[in-house]
Amino acid sequence: MTQVHLPTNGVVGTLGIGLDRDFRNTGRLSIDLALTGLEGDEYAHLERTPSPAELDVWLAWSQLAVWTRSTPADYLDARRLRWSIWHAIQAVLTQTLVRVEDRQVIDAMAAKPPLIPQLTTESWLEPTTSQALSVIARDAIELLRDPFLAGRLRTCASDDCGVPFVDVSRPGQRRWCEDARCGDRNRQRKHREKKRTQAS
Repeated sequence: MTQVHLPTNGVVGTLGIGLDRDFRNTGRLSIDLALTGLEGDEYAHLERTPSPAELDVWLAWSQLAVWTRSTPADYLDARRLRWSIWHAIQAVLTQTLVRVEDRQVIDAMAAKPPLIPQLTTESWLEPTTSQALSVIARDAIELLRDPFLAGRLRTCASDDCGVPFVDVSRPGQRRWCEDARCGDRNRQRKHREKKRTQAS
């Protein structure tokens, strides 16, 4: 399993929601959900949504900007979905088959009714966590089934990151999950190393 580190990205979410959280914004909802935590004691330090209430914070912060009141059952569904998405992404990155159980979880979530958009002051009509998870599962299916998007899945080249992202740049040679984060950190490190070499 790829080792992943989730440092703060400094992104201010909707109305400041999530400002104090270590949430990631990769541009893909499904990847962002997967990066809220991984299952198992060894990944406990990566957990960003440790309760239904914290899942609600992430949903409000996310691209969906949806306000929900998650139940314990919703929370378990979200954890199952993010784990299946994570495994499916890793399968694509390693050019192996997505596990049947992961496909089944993603498909089952996607089959549920999605969020209903509105052209009013409220973005969604009576939104629920189940509907939000359906949208996220559908995003995962689009990502993993689309040959271009799946072919542009990358892992951040930074030694202390390992976060997956989709490289939609025209040349397809992007190395960092976020240039302002890992790109800048690596450029600064190389600059410091160069200065040390020149000084010795």
